[in-house]
Order: sequence, then structure tokens, then C-alpha cells
Amino acid sequence: MFAKANVLDIIVEALSRFKLCITPKIKEELSIPLQYGYSFPEGIFKKFEVIVPTKEEYLAYEKLLALYPFLGKGELEAISIAKMRNCFFATNDLKAFNVALKEKVLPINVHTVLRTLWEKKFYNKSELLEFIQRLERADNTKIKDIDKIFTSTIEKNR
Repeated sequence: MFAKANVLDIIVEALSRFKLCITPKIKEELSIPLQYGYSFPEGIFKKFEVIVPTKEEYLAYEKLLALYPFLGKGELEAISIAKMRNCFFATNDLKAFNVALKEKVLPINVHTVLRTLWEKKFYNKSELLEFIQRLERADNTKIKDIDKIFTSTIEKNR
């Protein structure tokens, strides 16, 4: 989504304390749009390291594949690696998010990234709302529950 909107640099900067990676299966999935003339994956390939699963991670991936055949192979490979390496798993897919939770992997979604941009003052509220519209147009999607991005943790728990 962020690559399609040509805003990867701001995401890389906002999440600079994290190592941003993709798996070989995700790289394979992202390579398909290149065949149709889309260039957005190239930015991802330049900014994200491809991490290769270990033998144990691959075995964990195969187990996940059997348990969750409705998820993409890239997501499952990423979940298996994140689980074994105790890393975050970033996704914009609700089913993948829920599987990660079930597998005791810490998932983050687009709301987490957008909230980080707001909390770190990359954008004020109106600028972030414009940024969200840009993401939605680029990815032909609708980001739901935008108000949750601006609600503090204290307010959520009331």
C-alpha cells in the first residue's frame, strides 16, 4: 500500500528503529506486478532486506500452511519467521492479523503505522487524513476506523 502511494521513505524513517524485511515468498508475490508494468515493488526491494528462512522456520511454515491454507504463502512464511525470531509481523490482511495473534506473533497493521506517523509528529491530524486518502487512492481501498488512529490508549480503556 505504501509503495503504491510512493511513500516508502516516510515509513522507513518512521520505523527506523526496526529492521524492515520481507521473505522470499513475499518477494516472489511482489514480483508479479512487475510483469504487468508496475514499478512499485522495486522500491520495496531496495529498502527491505530479504531474509531467508532457516530449516526450522521452513518446517514451521509447512505446519502453518497445513493449518491455514486460506492464507497466502508469503504471509505464512513471514508469520513462521516472525514467530521463531520473536519479531513483529506487518500485514494489512485481517485474516493474517488474526492468525498471527493465534500463533502468538505480534502483528502490526496500517493503523499502527499511521498512528506512529501521527505520534512522532510526521503529520498533524489534517495532513495525516490527506495522507490516508492518498493511500486509499493508490491502493484502491478504504481504511476503516480511522478515528482509532487518533484515540489515545487511555481514552480507549475508559
